[in-house]
Amino acid sequence: MGVQLPSLAALAMLAVFTQTGVWVDGGDIGWAFGVWLVGGTVVASALVRRIGLWTVAPAPPLVFVVVAVGNAAWERQSKRLPSWGSSKEFAADAIPWLVNGFPWMAAAVVAALVVVVVRVFIGGRRKCRSSSIETALDG
Repeated sequence: MGVQLPSLAALAMLAVFTQTGVWVDGGDIGWAFGVWLVGGTVVASALVRRIGLWTVAPAPPLVFVVVAVGNAAWERQSKRLPSWGSSKEFAADAIPWLVNGFPWMAAAVVAALVVVVVRVFIGGRRKCRSSSIETALDG
């Protein structure tokens, strides 16, 4: 059947793709970031075990939020600014990331759902390893 990753490994791979997109785009959220996020979502959805599809499919927004907050904290630290003193300072640093990344998060979730549909409905039945059973649903 090929490579089948556990859910956590697929989520970690998605996080690496997302962070790579941030680095390639130079900290801005643009086309390069979007390609890495959507591409990483497709790869993670294609390689995860079938049981983990419903963990990986809705994950791009959550992974992006973690990456965005981490990058905002890293940027604040690299400028030698003190830690966030209030939620207003945190919002001022993190909200632009989330607003600019929203269309890409939505595109990544749609791409993951397309992979889910393809994997569930097209590859639904396959041979069992037991010779006494002809076919079984993969689940």
